[in-house]
Amino acid sequence: MKNKKILIALLMVVGLLGAFYVYREYNRAPVDTAAAAPDAELTGTTLIAAFEQDEAGATERYVNKLIRVQAALLDLSTTESMTPGEKESHTLVLGVTDGSTTIRCSMDSAFAGQQASLTRGQTVTIQGICSGYNKDELLGSDIVLVRCALIKD
Repeated sequence: MKNKKILIALLMVVGLLGAFYVYREYNRAPVDTAAAAPDAELTGTTLIAAFEQDEAGATERYVNKLIRVQAALLDLSTTESMTPGEKESHTLVLGVTDGSTTIRCSMDSAFAGQQASLTRGQTVTIQGICSGYNKDELLGSDIVLVRCALIKD
């Protein structure tokens, strides 16, 4: 009888701890990429060279890390929303004009008001989470950054 009470009390404590963990994870806010300290600060040329020379090593160092990149703006594209309530998406392409590898930055939704101040060829500083490297010999390779924020120097 005493063992049964201890077991029930233990199961209740474990259940409460589990419920607290689920509640905390469900309500967890994403990292504010504009305000957080980056794990690495690089120029676009350095980041591109790292992936082109040692893809495995660069993947280990930069993927799933918050990185800050300073490079020339090659292109800015906006994708219109397809359904009501959906926000349009903005992508910045950074890199060097004579290279086949670029850095594609999927911008955070707060970026919409900042795009008017950007021009092609301008050097910009972007901070975002590196999600990978898409290698393609024919079309050119891309380093992908997500949830990016424009950093004012």
